[in-house]
Amino acid sequence: MWELEKAVLITNNDRVYEKYREKMRVILLKTYEEVLIRSRDMVYDRHILLTHPQASSLKPNQTPYRSVVVYPQGTEDNMKDIMLIEKCIETFGQWQNIAKTPEDYDEKVADDFKTIDLSVVDNIIPRIC
Repeated sequence: MWELEKAVLITNNDRVYEKYREKMRVILLKTYEEVLIRSRDMVYDRHILLTHPQASSLKPNQTPYRSVVVYPQGTEDNMKDIMLIEKCIETFGQWQNIAKTPEDYDEKVADDFKTIDLSVVDNIIPRIC
């Protein structure tokens, strides 16, 4: 299957970072949008998406946290993943235009969003190995 050591986890969730930073390469960013953009850049740099950039039932303007796993695939472009990540960035922008993600969630609510994001990652990591 996949080698966990080669996978890259891109996140803006400090709980995800702390849990996985010693198991695989983890890039910690500040915002959801930065996670999508870095994921896109890596897909253009011949990585594939191992997780969907909009996983979970939360809309892109409801949660401030997102984690995406990518994997180096070699020398060929992956048009399917390029189209997917570009569409996710577009969708994120559309939702931000409708209603921006709140920047001042109560600490407990923000922690709940971190837990949801972490659970998505926890669910996929065993399937990678």
